[in-house]
Amino acid sequence: MSIIDTALDRTLVGYTKIGSSARGLNSEEPFPEIAGKHIMVTGATGGIGKAAAERLAANGAVVHAVGRSEDKLAALEAGADGTIIPHKADLSLMRSIVDLTDSYAEAGDPLHGLINNVGIMIHERTETEEGFELTFATNLLGQYVLTLRLLPALIASAPSRVVMVSSGGMYSQGLTVSNLQSTIGEYNGTNAYARTKRAEVVLAEEWAASLADDDVTVNSMHPGWVDTEGVKTSLPTFRRITGPFLRDASQGADTIVWLAASDEAADLSGSFVHDRQPRPTHRMKKTVEDAEKRERFMEYMASTASPWLEPSS
Repeated sequence: MSIIDTALDRTLVGYTKIGSSARGLNSEEPFPEIAGKHIMVTGATGGIGKAAAERLAANGAVVHAVGRSEDKLAALEAGADGTIIPHKADLSLMRSIVDLTDSYAEAGDPLHGLINNVGIMIHERTETEEGFELTFATNLLGQYVLTLRLLPALIASAPSRVVMVSSGGMYSQGLTVSNLQSTIGEYNGTNAYARTKRAEVVLAEEWAASLADDDVTVNSMHPGWVDTEGVKTSLPTFRRITGPFLRDASQGADTIVWLAASDEAADLSGSFVHDRQPRPTHRMKKTVEDAEKRERFMEYMASTASPWLEPSS
């Protein structure tokens, strides 16, 4: 990275639309190499997920768009310049993920890419029908179960790619095992969100190492500060202060599409990427985890997810 590029990040300007412009990124760059490839995008009906799905489809990919709203999925399919296949699912519910992945397997389509984009930030602790804290279920456990249940298709279609859409918020939190579901202390939605985003980065690193021999590339990424409905709803003060400098959805989705489609990204498996470049995963010593904590985290995820990872009868 250049001195200017590093300075953009350290001053936080790099996360704004100024950073995207200064780095000369083209959010309309074509990637013809993905024509005909099947890529699943979660959270595909709004924000950067929608922008990524539309751009991938416009480049010739067959996009499997996952969302909760039939109306929004239908609108996405109708308005796309390319092929969008809608899949209705609630990714906070593991049984819904089982249904989604079973139906995908039954259809027999290949899978060359998975974009784990869906994410929420809420400000009151809420549990799903299955008894999991909602942010944990949506941002982490659901993505874990979805990815592992789709792994056979990703390996069979290799070379394939998995992209975990994280956030700069993860810099504020270290990896936790005991409080992943926010059961300790007063609930703080921003911290709960950031903990899941830190965990996504660790998952990407662990999966990249374990899947290297299967030719499955796994990355986490930071989209920058993007003006989405989620930011408007969950971070109104942040949006009011930074509004003029926020990226649009296409700028936020650029690195997602680049990681899923470009030849250059094939050599970056395991990296945390922002604006098409690997970035540090820690800014503070206190957030650095040791190998033992990583192992306990992976064991916790495997144990918690196990009921939904058994082959369906």
